[in-house]
Amino acid sequence: MEDAVRSRERELKFSLVDPPPAPADVEALGRGGPYAFVALGAAVHVDTYFDDEGGSLARSGWALRTRRPLAPDEGDGEAHARPPTTATLKSAGRVEDALHERDEIEAPMSGGDWPPQVAERLPAHVALWTLRPRLTLEVERSSFRVAHEGRPLATLAIDRVTARLPYAERTAHFDEVEIEALGDADEARLREAASLLDGLVRLTPSSVTKLARAAAVLELGASF
Repeated sequence: MEDAVRSRERELKFSLVDPPPAPADVEALGRGGPYAFVALGAAVHVDTYFDDEGGSLARSGWALRTRRPLAPDEGDGEAHARPPTTATLKSAGRVEDALHERDEIEAPMSGGDWPPQVAERLPAHVALWTLRPRLTLEVERSSFRVAHEGRPLATLAIDRVTARLPYAERTAHFDEVEIEALGDADEARLREAASLLDGLVRLTPSSVTKLARAAAVLELGASF
């Protein structure tokens, strides 16, 4: 089995009220300046979040999900490999305005079994067999590499999210922007990049995770 990836995630999160910008408009933001935005393409993935009936993981400050990238369209008659499903355990971490910092561990799923590297990090009082799907997000993501003076700075993700509860027909929709630091990228640079994007489309700082926002909009029955 492949080794798990342990990391410290650091990103700026924003809500979008306006429609997401076109990739070409995002790429044009950096022309003539120190910042560059390079489109990496679009993809769709499905995140399924797990917890027990009492919400023990959430109450302990953890979130557990699987991420299943959707396979490329096979209508062209060619065979495409299905991307692997991964499991990720995230801590609540620290949130300050739009800045989110948290520890995470990620490993590939093996069939329907949780990776041991992830399972062994669960809180001691949470039994693996009690975990059930609690919420599903289908995310249409447009990704960009952000650089400052030619040096990689961050990955920009513009997400269109459809949230639903397991086995329920009703959905809720919202759009978000994430600017995730690469390495020890300076926070001030991240915020400058965000300011450029804010000149193109209104960014509202978000202090909640996708999971928390999805749960809220499903409860309210409307986007916000």
